[in-house]
Amino acid sequence: MSSFGMDGFASIEAVDVELYTAAYRVSGTVHTPFRRVAEILNQLPGAHLTVESATIEEHAAPEVRARASSALVTVDEVLVLIAPGLAGEGRAEMRIQKQAARTRMSIPPLHLEGAVHVPVGSHPADALLNVPERFFPMTDVALTSPAHPSLDRQVPIMAVRRDRAHIVTFVETEDDDSGDGEAGGTPMAEENSEG
Repeated sequence: MSSFGMDGFASIEAVDVELYTAAYRVSGTVHTPFRRVAEILNQLPGAHLTVESATIEEHAAPEVRARASSALVTVDEVLVLIAPGLAGEGRAEMRIQKQAARTRMSIPPLHLEGAVHVPVGSHPADALLNVPERFFPMTDVALTSPAHPSLDRQVPIMAVRRDRAHIVTFVETEDDDSGDGEAGGTPMAEENSEG
């Protein structure tokens, strides 16, 4: 079963995912034509993502697990999507020069610290907040939750729901010579990083 309505038009592949909402973690497999983590949610034509062979855990009781052959997850409630098998993949035709900006985000109950990749020369806040997509990629992420320490982990790449962030800050780096107090990051030639 595909949530994308593209059967017969694109190569649909099974991708292992973990979805975090404010209260639940749902892991399993989705069938998608997309190979970039943020596109899995941004290009979804419906309001629900179908997760097959699903394991469902409540943050408040992580030792209790429910299993289902499939679970429908409301995309409006998804805060973070992790797809470990997609880390580092991208399409060559989409490569543009980007720079990494170290970012901290508070999306209760989660705290995220990692890198967002923005076009070279752009202001990190503009590049992060003034885009039409709800989800954007973040790399090298430390995911923590003071309320639910069992969620703490390092993640190479994830899709993050930007409009659910309560607080976003940019971490100054030694490379920041912009003089405006915002982290500029280091340019990465022809880096895709889910851009």
